[in-house]
Amino acid sequence: MSDSGGNDTDERVVIEQRLLKIDEIFIYRIPPMRSADGHRAEDWNLAKPLATCSLVVARRDNDLCVNIMAERPKEGAPRGATENYLFAQSNIRVDLADPSHNKIEHWVNPVVDSSRYFALRIKDGKSGREAFIGVGFRERTDAVNFRMSIEDYINSLKREEKAAELQREFEQSLSVGEKSSSKGGGGVDVAKLPLPKSSLSLAEGEKMHINIKSKRAKPANQSPKSKTGGLIGLKKPPPPPDASPASDDGISTTNSNEVEWGEFEG
Repeated sequence: MSDSGGNDTDERVVIEQRLLKIDEIFIYRIPPMRSADGHRAEDWNLAKPLATCSLVVARRDNDLCVNIMAERPKEGAPRGATENYLFAQSNIRVDLADPSHNKIEHWVNPVVDSSRYFALRIKDGKSGREAFIGVGFRERTDAVNFRMSIEDYINSLKREEKAAELQREFEQSLSVGEKSSSKGGGGVDVAKLPLPKSSLSLAEGEKMHINIKSKRAKPANQSPKSKTGGLIGLKKPPPPPDASPASDDGISTTNSNEVEWGEFEG
């Protein structure tokens, strides 16, 4: 985009992707931890939650935003009309390169006595103060989905970091090739050269072995297969009778070491 002064400026685009939405969660005011083991849901007075809200997990750029939404009466609207507002928010920013900011437990801690409750670190946007609140789910599947959305966020960061590393290695290899070509005086633009193709030809002296299965030849003393067909016996059959040919073909053996099966008449 161009401004009025004619200078080109890049407008930063922030992409937001919603990962999870749960219509009902319970918010608790939690006391300090009693031990180093972690938070315990039994200390939260689960029968009396602070609020009943909804939860939205969304990735915004490299941050994971956990928005807790509540309802309130809508001003200027008919009686009974409500509107959603932001009750609390947790902005999770994991930096895989920084060991002090690459652990999700800094923001989200599961309790030690249940799989449906978590301690979530929230931050006040005005004062900047941080505190933990309790988050509970009625259904166990909702708690699993919440955990999986956080794991998807971490895995996506790892994939993007790996892709960026491969891109840097590729650009570095191109720069090294450009320097070598400039020293040689060839004047070849390495960036425009096609990528090397994989060679499927055999090297000098290399051999390829192919195993092709083939049927073994019949022994010389084995009588030719009759076209009369029939049932199967355990001993070598006698010469075929003079009866009229049957409709089915006989079965021939493929291994001389196996028991030979012949024809017999019922």
